[in-house]
Amino acid sequence: MFNIFISCDENYAPHLATTIVSIISNCRTPEMLNFIIGDGGLSSLTTSRLNKMIKSKGAAVEYVYLDEEKFEGLEVKRYGLSIYFRLYLDEVISEDITDVLCIDCDTVVVSDILNITKHVNMDDYTIAAVENIGRSPYKPLGLQKGDYFNCGLMLINMNQWRKKNIGKKALSFLRKHPELCLYPEQSSLNKIIKGQWTKLPITWNAQRPAYKIIEKRLAEQHRPEHEFVESIQAPNVIHYMGKNSKPWDAHSLHPLKTLYIIYRRKTPWPLKSQKISLHRKIKFYASVQKLYLYNKRKKMSKQLIDAHSRA
Repeated sequence: MFNIFISCDENYAPHLATTIVSIISNCRTPEMLNFIIGDGGLSSLTTSRLNKMIKSKGAAVEYVYLDEEKFEGLEVKRYGLSIYFRLYLDEVISEDITDVLCIDCDTVVVSDILNITKHVNMDDYTIAAVENIGRSPYKPLGLQKGDYFNCGLMLINMNQWRKKNIGKKALSFLRKHPELCLYPEQSSLNKIIKGQWTKLPITWNAQRPAYKIIEKRLAEQHRPEHEFVESIQAPNVIHYMGKNSKPWDAHSLHPLKTLYIIYRRKTPWPLKSQKISLHRKIKFYASVQKLYLYNKRKKMSKQLIDAHSRA
């Protein structure tokens, strides 16, 4: 079985379902998938819907829980407490599981997730992830540019995770130095790993800053242009991270939000029309430059969008 861990609370349930259905829809052998859901307060109706959706496709699902006292003293911020589940992986993941893929529920997977193992020596790695290609808070953590990974997708060797006590060390650092952890669990994990992680192609965590890099920041990069282009035109996983990028928000101008909508419609959570105030309409849509960039960037991924629209 290929184990996939996702933690979520009730507020993000529709997005959790969208991530899961995108994984299943693009996997040639969904019966190989086992979803381990970190339950951060899901309702019984939500878990019932998820169970039916997942099991009807031949995949498996289970739920894990943490006592509220585990989260004492941790800041909620805009992420919710469920993000901290991954720092307790050694407690919520069964000891007979050797590898687990952690993925955020603001992602859409558009290729066979099982192919990710082709990029990693499964006998010799600790964490495999993708560099955070936007502006990263690596300096306060004593890291070098390129060492800081985005934890929206992490393939984890649980034997090494437990042996090195990674989760507990990251949690301890976060509690002692919250001021250094701009992104709580991500920054703390980066501090503990210290750049010693396996680098995946950036197509496995396609991030919106790739557009801006191609347009005007290539000179600053240590990666060639074609890698950023590929992450836009042929991504494996799309991560809707960052301000104004969430595709379920009516004002989102993420060039690949159409793919989220396609897979959301395959879940038991229908999309609801959203009313936007006049002020917000002016703020997000009156800028000719923003609309121009949105349409230009969307055209870069036309073949990808069209392919999944027909699926």
